[in-house]
Amino acid sequence: MPIPVAALEDYFRKVYDERMRGLAVVNPALDVEAVGFSRLDEHELGALVTPWFINLLLLPGSDRWDDRAQGGTCTIDLPGGSVDFTIAHDEELGTTLSAALFGTVADFPDQALARDVAAETLRLLRQTGARDDSKEPGMTRRELFGRLAGQEGAEE
Repeated sequence: MPIPVAALEDYFRKVYDERMRGLAVVNPALDVEAVGFSRLDEHELGALVTPWFINLLLLPGSDRWDDRAQGGTCTIDLPGGSVDFTIAHDEELGTTLSAALFGTVADFPDQALARDVAAETLRLLRQTGARDDSKEPGMTRRELFGRLAGQEGAEE
């Protein structure tokens, strides 16, 4: 059974309150927010913004990855490119697959920009033909961040 998005947010708010609040890696300008979750085959794909990371998350709609090793990886082909996800099993949350978009969020000035970056990343990954590996490589994270901040052509 898929994990409800509200349960995902509740879980990570609890992690924040119990283990993360006040740590140096936390950006107090950000909050826990599920962004853009929608169906991908039998699963739900979206992004999770937290005060300490932004990740892509795939919430399984079946027990497809339940028997895979904790910390193992699997590659999921999305319309905009392939993504390597890490498998996590949690007694309270269940099985999730995650891929880091931003391992640190210290440079995000506010929730709106973090949400916009997550939403734009999802849009590009869901867009068929968004990336053509035979041509130039896809947009870097810094280029995406610069584009969303209104700084076209930011360099890596």
